[in-house]
Amino acid sequence: MRKGVFLALAAAALWGLTPVATKAALEGFTPEFIGFVRLAVATVLFWLAAGRRTPWFLADPWIWLAGAGLGVDFLLYNYGVERTAANVAGLVVNIELMSTIVLAVYILGERLSSRRVLGGGITLAGVLIVTADGLRLSDLTGSSRMLGNVLVMLAGIAWSVFAVAQRRAQIGGGLFQRLTPIFSVATLVMLPAMLRREAWGVRGGVLPVVMFAILTIFGTNAVYWIYGRAQELIEVSVLSILLCAIPVFAVVLAYIFLNERLTVQSFVGGAVIISGIAVIATEKTRAKTII
Repeated sequence: MRKGVFLALAAAALWGLTPVATKAALEGFTPEFIGFVRLAVATVLFWLAAGRRTPWFLADPWIWLAGAGLGVDFLLYNYGVERTAANVAGLVVNIELMSTIVLAVYILGERLSSRRVLGGGITLAGVLIVTADGLRLSDLTGSSRMLGNVLVMLAGIAWSVFAVAQRRAQIGGGLFQRLTPIFSVATLVMLPAMLRREAWGVRGGVLPVVMFAILTIFGTNAVYWIYGRAQELIEVSVLSILLCAIPVFAVVLAYIFLNERLTVQSFVGGAVIISGIAVIATEKTRAKTII
C-alpha cells in the first residue's frame, strides 16, 4: 500500500507540471500535433522496452477502450487548455476523481470504505482550496472560457475510462506489454485530427520546444509507467484520490519555474490535501466497506 502511495505521489508530481508545460508548448505547436507526437513517441518507447515481439494491437476490447479513452483525453485536454487558463484547468479537471471512482466501483467491483470516503472528501476540499486561489466566478463561467472548461472536464472523464479499462484488460506479460497496445490505439484515435492541414502548423520557439520535450519524456513516458506500476499495487479508486495532490505540485512547480507567488491559501489547501492522503494511506487492509 505505502509503495503504491509513493508511486501515486510521484505521478502526481510529474503531472503537476502538465498544465503549465502544455500552455507553454501551445505557443509553438498545435493541440493536435502535441497530442499525436506525445502518444506516438511513447508507443515506440514502450514497444522497445517491452520487446520487439510485442504486438502493436490486441483483440482485447478493454485495450481498445483504454486506448480510445486516452486518445480522446489528450486531444480534448489540449483543446481545453488552449481556451482557458492553466489554473482553471487544474480545477475543473478534478471531475475525474468522481468519474473514476464511479467507474471503478461499477466496472471493477471495487469497494469504498468509510475511511476512503472521508479521505477523499478531505482531499477534494483541499484541491478546491488550492486551485480556487485567486479565481473569480467569471473565470469558470465566462463565455470565452466556458468551452475550454467543458473540454477539460470531458477530457477528465475520458481519462477515467482509460484508467479503469487499463485495469480491466487481461493480457499476459508485464506493464510495457500492456501499455504498448493501449498507446497504439490512442495514437490511432489521434490520426483523424492530424488530417487537418492546420494541425501541422509549427511556430517553434525555445520555451515551447523545451516544454514540449518535458511533456513527451516526463509527462508521458515516465509518468504513465509510474502510474501503471501504482495501479498494480493499489485500487484505482484510491489512486484517483491520491492523484488529487497534483494541484499542490502544480503550485510549487509554478513557483520554482515561473516565479509565481505562493499564498497562505495555497499552503492551507496543500495541508488539507496531505491530511486527506494520510487518512487513506494509513487505512488497514481490511476496512469496513460502505459500497
